[in-house]
Amino acid sequence: MQITLVTQPFAAIETDALVSYVFEETDLVQGRITEIDRAAGGLLRKLAKSGELTGKMLEFTLVHAPAGLKAARLLLVGVGKREQYSIAALRKVAGAALRHLKARSVKNFAFLVREGHAAEESAQAIAEGVLAGNFETDKYKTDKKNDKNIETVLLAGSSDAERAAAEKGLSKGRIIAEAQNFTRDLVNEPSNKLTPRILAEKAEAMAKGAGLSVEILDEKKIADLRWALCLASPRVVPNRPALSSLPTLPRT
Repeated sequence: MQITLVTQPFAAIETDALVSYVFEETDLVQGRITEIDRAAGGLLRKLAKSGELTGKMLEFTLVHAPAGLKAARLLLVGVGKREQYSIAALRKVAGAALRHLKARSVKNFAFLVREGHAAEESAQAIAEGVLAGNFETDKYKTDKKNDKNIETVLLAGSSDAERAAAEKGLSKGRIIAEAQNFTRDLVNEPSNKLTPRILAEKAEAMAKGAGLSVEILDEKKIADLRWALCLASPRVVPNRPALSSLPTLPRT
């Protein structure tokens, strides 16, 4: 899945869906949501007045063929009360929005960041949310229930002046989420598939790809270090032990 930053006006973005978020408050239609509402001929105010759009956490309001937008759909996700808003909430909203659209065979969408939200932090949270949300656990299922894929996510709402900060956040979020998904994939592997040696090989490949040094300890090295506990289980199973040693880098 590709995540790309765009700075063009959101109304001009041609995509399967435009996604943004609304707060649970008396006047839901504020800031950029006002701009969307104006383009849609006041539709969002009507939805809010009818009670269909409330801003409650993870409440979805999907509008097809919204007037004034090049996007085929408009998805508004509730993010809860404004005073309780956090980057963690934005991350959760981004992941939930992806799952909601993925289930409806959407291939690509644009996520519009709200006004006044830090470009770097928001970009990082959205990248983490969509990449983690796109992770599937049906690798070994014969009948895969979810064969639908999100191919592209566009991150909108940052100005040209904010582009560098947003790109930095996007890069950081991608690294964190991909590392998380890498770990989740390993954890989900059955032990007969992910033997100590194969785990060590995967760790070595990951480390080299990230430019890290890595040392693989085989059975002899483990015995020389007198790490008896690491040798206990392999004595009753056919797979031989192996440990991966990676350096801990200081925070920069």
